[in-house]
Amino acid sequence: MKIKRLELSNGEKYSILLGDDGMPPLHENLFVTVTYRGTRTSNTCYKAFEHLRLLNEICGALQIDLVDRCQTGDFLQKHELRQLKRAATFDVKSMREMFAEHKASNVLPFKFNPKKLESARAVIEIDEEGTLSPHTAYNRVTTFAHYIGWLEDELCPSKAEDSNTQEMLLAMRPDRLPSSNESAVDWDDWSSLTRAQVLEVLDVVEPNSTRNPWKGESLRYRNELIVNMFEAFGCRRGELMKIRVKTDNNPSDILTNPKNGRRAVRLRSKVDKDDNRTDRPEAKTIGRIVPMDSRLAKMYDNYLVNHRPNATGSEHIPNLFVTHNHKKASNSRLSLNQVNKIFRQISKVVGYWVHPHALRHTWNDRFSEAADQRIAEKKTTETKSEADRQKLMGWSENSRMAKHYAKRHTDKRAMEIGLDMQEKSSELIGEIVGGHDNDIDM
Repeated sequence: MKIKRLELSNGEKYSILLGDDGMPPLHENLFVTVTYRGTRTSNTCYKAFEHLRLLNEICGALQIDLVDRCQTGDFLQKHELRQLKRAATFDVKSMREMFAEHKASNVLPFKFNPKKLESARAVIEIDEEGTLSPHTAYNRVTTFAHYIGWLEDELCPSKAEDSNTQEMLLAMRPDRLPSSNESAVDWDDWSSLTRAQVLEVLDVVEPNSTRNPWKGESLRYRNELIVNMFEAFGCRRGELMKIRVKTDNNPSDILTNPKNGRRAVRLRSKVDKDDNRTDRPEAKTIGRIVPMDSRLAKMYDNYLVNHRPNATGSEHIPNLFVTHNHKKASNSRLSLNQVNKIFRQISKVVGYWVHPHALRHTWNDRFSEAADQRIAEKKTTETKSEADRQKLMGWSENSRMAKHYAKRHTDKRAMEIGLDMQEKSSELIGEIVGGHDNDIDM
């Protein structure tokens, strides 16, 4: 199965799932259309199709005909739901290898017969290296559950009233975020960059750096601005790629305070239906205005005035970041995939993984440290600082993300304090304990 992106006549971006025969399967497409379209971004709809394509592959490997089972009212049992959930927690490559191994060994996986104990033991066994992040697994299983529940309601409503299939599968989801209970351990698996790594990345993208991976001068200044904006704002790719310059039809998203000359950036949540990029950038968070200091403002002015005009056709492009391909008669808006490529090129130079979302995590680390200092200086309170975080990140008041990042910083700080206390105590113990002939000053 494959997913095809579409642009409708009204400018709306959408996707459609196609079967191996090139025809769109009815139920998956209908589910996403009635459940997601109109209330979710086009990228979210695309991701839902990815999850349903995976579900179709898993069910095929497990010899489960979902549509037939739902039509006949033979709804999935708990052990079958466990297998769906289990398979969803691994990357696609590892999952396929696992199913191929079962097939090669002539084991019919997950055919459960309570009278045959051995059949119940045919469960997935796979190297833990193939596991996904809890967030991805959570989203997969959530889509699986809602789709299966929807299928039951649509195909066998008389029995669906008494079914708890959807609820059972939802209850099996892994935690979306790291657990907040006291037994959770943070081993720093958060994809943040250290301050030294951030400084190295910013040094690499500096246009005059000998390590800079790009040849064209305009490319160097564009990419420097992109990376520095990610570092300064902690925003998402879609938000940054939506920033506009002033045109006849739109105002600029770079704002200047007429009273003090301070600059700011408008990160918009509204969908740009005139955006013709195949994978159109869209915001997942609330629109907001974030500050831009003088250093960043100079980078912006330099790129806008001295380098962006070098891209042929840039005067007709409303978005700030454009391609700089001199072999084409006209350039275009920079795509999300091209942003990913920029960070892959940086990663190759520095020798560790760098990506836009890592800078979002890193921004939150810096915010937590700054908030601690301001709280200690009695310039703010913990409640106010977390409200500020929500505002700058574009999270709603009900979002768990602010608490998630705050807890991470609190846990890290507590671990550092505890370790520092132990090391100082151990130093004293090492000097005294064991020296039985020495006087111990109590």
